Amino acid sequence: MARSPAAAARLEAVAAANRLHADLDLRRRVTEGQGFVDVFEAIGDLDIPLVFKPLDSALGLCLPAPLRGIMVTTRRGLHIQRFTAAHELGHDTLGHEGSVDQEILERGPNSPTDGRDLHEVAAEAFAAEFLLPRWLYRHHIQAQGWTLAHDLRRPETIYQLSLRMVASYEATCWGLLSHQILPYEQVRELSRVKLGDLKVGLGEGHKPRDSWADVWKVTERDHGATLVGNPDDLLRIELDESPSSGQRWGVEALGDQDWELLADRSQFQTSPVLYGAPSRRVVVARPLHGGLGRVALNERQPWATGLPNAPSFEIAIALQGPEQPGLSRIDRQRLGLNQ
Repeated sequence: MARSPAAAARLEAVAAANRLHADLDLRRRVTEGQGFVDVFEAIGDLDIPLVFKPLDSALGLCLPAPLRGIMVTTRRGLHIQRFTAAHELGHDTLGHEGSVDQEILERGPNSPTDGRDLHEVAAEAFAAEFLLPRWLYRHHIQAQGWTLAHDLRRPETIYQLSLRMVASYEATCWGLLSHQILPYEQVRELSRVKLGDLKVGLGEGHKPRDSWADVWKVTERDHGATLVGNPDDLLRIELDESPSSGQRWGVEALGDQDWELLADRSQFQTSPVLYGAPSRRVVVARPLHGGLGRVALNERQPWATGLPNAPSFEIAIALQGPEQPGLSRIDRQRLGLNQ
């Protein structure tokens, strides 16, 4: 049976995204680096001019050669900015004659295509594959030790997966289907979850002041990671500790690192009760100013200092929110300009 024009356009776009991954060595760079595809950096690597402006009538546009360039609005959140930039990069990579995009949807693979411009169908498919390839899902699932039978059926897990890939929850859900990681019925159920309820639960009753902000759940497996998000994101830290030996995480250090402590409790195993077993320290904190920084904690006995090989936990923080008017942050960094 012959493929429909829309299916053929999607396949071509996915292949083009995969070729670009290979050309830019993105799989190695991403899995050994920050853990997400930095589309703004990729556009710079390709010597395509990229600028952000407060567009009202469009989310983004792609200028064809010889002018060649990409423009993205500053009036949307970071996830939309990233998907828009990838969409416009798709137009450029696929040799389209330029585009002004007023609406860009992170559509599922089964979205209707009847009557739609095939260039837009292709650009959407390119963006989804470029930002959320199968190997990136696999990287995070393996790094976190998540299981297909249990963890990936939980909305909370998919939410945390989306944060690590710097993508919307909905786009992450549909990627699970397009990469044949989960079946349609499960993905549809996951996509209907209300994120607000997840955020309240993760925040121990606290939630971000901004409804668009997120709640990160980090554990020992995130040691050394970089979190990219919004200035009002909350941080939930879960770390094992050994209270029976007097070992405690020095969460008071969060105050010195510009964080407000919102919740602090210990979880103990109760079924069965194991006296002397490690507990789980659960801390929720809010950044006072966002921006760039780090969180560094040490587990120690209060009466002892400077113990060799003491457990530590550290993550880098980039809670800067959407890109602002002008050049992207990565281009400013490359040019030695102030952020």
